[in-house]
Amino acid sequence: MTHCDDHPHEHSKTCRVCKSEYCHDCHPSYLGICEKCSYKILIVLVVIMVILSYMAWFGVVL
Repeated sequence: MTHCDDHPHEHSKTCRVCKSEYCHDCHPSYLGICEKCSYKILIVLVVIMVILSYMAWFGVVL
């Protein structure tokens, strides 16, 4: 396991999405997801919300 420069004695955690290691003390995550993956998930959710609002505004039905 790799260690953070700020916390050399702590164990790093593994991201549940991309399986990379991250320091839980520097970037705490309740779901066990690293910071990069959490930003990617938030961007996807915003895009889905924009598409759904467009569909609701203009009455587009699937």
